Amino acid sequence: MSESLAEIFTRENDIESFRKAVLSLDGEFPFDGPSMIALGEAYFARFPEKFRGRDMEEIRLGYAVTRICIVESIIKEMDRGRRAVYREMLHDAGRVAPLIEALSSSAGVGTLHEDCRILSEALARTKETIDEIPKGMVKERFIGGISNLHNILYLFKMTIGRLSAG
Repeated sequence: MSESLAEIFTRENDIESFRKAVLSLDGEFPFDGPSMIALGEAYFARFPEKFRGRDMEEIRLGYAVTRICIVESIIKEMDRGRRAVYREMLHDAGRVAPLIEALSSSAGVGTLHEDCRILSEALARTKETIDEIPKGMVKERFIGGISNLHNILYLFKMTIGRLSAG
């Protein structure tokens, strides 16, 4: 088995190198509650939580770390040829409509509906796992990381609905 996400986070010096290392795993990493907690603990070892003078950039970084992992875990079931598009879409809400419109011409709207269903179900399973994490700062980072992904999937559904209608 490959390195854990916590080990990768501890080893890598910045968010970009962490992202590249996680992408290289192609979604093949444990992502259960204990794995999420270990990643959160590694994050807080590097960026200890402060109750006064909180560093908003460190909080955003924590959300970015969790989003990288969540996105890679939910797109692993997707067709390899479309993963890069979904990865880009799930990291930038502003790209949803143009990416989905372009993808619809090659993959078809029916395929997009199926992809949306797969992504939604995978995200729901991830949310269930996050819900099982004990209350605390680790859980908060994962909740923050997953929240905008729900919004992006909503935009995805709206876009394919518009494409289906007309």
